[in-house]
Amino acid sequence: MADLSRLQRIYVRLPNWVGDVVLATPFLRALRRAAPQATIAAHGRGAAFKILANEGLYDRELGLQKGGLLWPLREGRRVRAELGELDLAVLLPNSVSSALVAWSAGARQRLGYRLNGRGALLTSGPVVRKEGLLRPIPMVDYYLGLLEHEGVDTSDEPRRPILTPSPEAEDQVEELLTRLKLNAPSIRRWALNLGGSWETKRWIPQYAGELVRRIRRAGAAPILLRGPDEADLADAVCEAAGERVPGADEVVGLTELTALMRRCEVLITSDSGPRHFGVAAQIPVLVLIGSTHPHYTTVDHPGLELCSEWVDCWPCHLKTCPLDFRCMRALTPAKVHAAAEALVERERARAAQVAA
Repeated sequence: MADLSRLQRIYVRLPNWVGDVVLATPFLRALRRAAPQATIAAHGRGAAFKILANEGLYDRELGLQKGGLLWPLREGRRVRAELGELDLAVLLPNSVSSALVAWSAGARQRLGYRLNGRGALLTSGPVVRKEGLLRPIPMVDYYLGLLEHEGVDTSDEPRRPILTPSPEAEDQVEELLTRLKLNAPSIRRWALNLGGSWETKRWIPQYAGELVRRIRRAGAAPILLRGPDEADLADAVCEAAGERVPGADEVVGLTELTALMRRCEVLITSDSGPRHFGVAAQIPVLVLIGSTHPHYTTVDHPGLELCSEWVDCWPCHLKTCPLDFRCMRALTPAKVHAAAEALVERERARAAQVAA
């Protein structure tokens, strides 16, 4: 068991997925408090550093370089050359490759979950039973569990992500809203994020178009969020809505997402990365659950609501649906709009009660 308060050099392999990086912020804060003397180096993809740039959670960043069959061994040697001798390597991904990098880097202690056959490459870490899928553990707790295994008390750590937009991000969002003619304080902005890396996480474009019309009729203004590879999805939503939905021609950067969410009344989202930016912005978030088990991404946020309909094949965790997409087809525009309106009203009442 490592005494983190005495360590000088700590290496953290960040998660790969955008949403998991956001969910790792409680872990990174707890690590910083547990090891105040250490130089903490973060290793990961470029997107991770954009998300965390304004948080002050590490001292050095090292971009991940892949390529070739033996890339983990080469990358480990590069990590050692860049960072020197490491007292501790903490691995947030469950991959064998992340453990190989830490082993090749010569880290004295290597902490990670013991699964996927990588236990021999680690010096410490919890044992996780695996029966088809990992037992659903919220990712915030999953990451903090590594520190708890080393005797760190994380009970005071908020079980939700916290992100702080930079002044530059706030300015860029103001420019965006001005360009979209949605910057007036009286406008009720409803953010819609309906894409996702898996087909089974994406809501049906025709449903989304009908939701846009319902939002308009209720006196609010939709803002469509899309990723750089989701232009076709945005076009399909706009065609179904009968209008060019604001935001359909924009790609909001990762550094601006939280700032934009703060300007919105609610976020209606698929179970994908941007949902966690909405939680970090502390606004009401309605998540449309398709094939995935929601417990993996549960966080302590009173404004988080899950919209789902039980079907006999759920949760399948498949990236594409071999049947008729029944889990998402059950989430009709009327059901989603009613759930979002109820969530907004509930959170408005809760905020008024807190302020009283």
